[in-house]
Amino acid sequence: MKLYQLILTDTELSYENYSEDFTIGIFASREEAKRTAKYYLQNVKGFSEYPCTYRIEEKEVIRAEHLPETVWIIQGYDENEDLDEINILESDCFLTKQQALQELDRLQKLYQRENWCINCWNIGESHWKEGFCRV
Repeated sequence: MKLYQLILTDTELSYENYSEDFTIGIFASREEAKRTAKYYLQNVKGFSEYPCTYRIEEKEVIRAEHLPETVWIIQGYDENEDLDEINILESDCFLTKQQALQELDRLQKLYQRENWCINCWNIGESHWKEGFCRV
């Protein structure tokens, strides 16, 4: 089963080897992710005011037989001298935290990253609802 992760990027704040990304959510269809991206780029503070683009990444849901309400995703990353997240490694989607923890153990043995996290995402729920402002 496939899900679609919507990521918006502030191109002005991105530079070589770094992308200022905002993960907006995980969606059941590519069309839903596109509609959400267009809404954000036209209506949500920050995303509509600055030069932002979007991309949709296809994510596999491991061992899913039907559309889940939530999924778990693992992320590993390093930080550069500006404390920006770089060398990001991201897993597919898991149905339970326990599955994600098992995969985290496997990934930590395969890849060296300074930081690791596991995040739970509700399918179809948008994040960054109030947008952002630059300081």
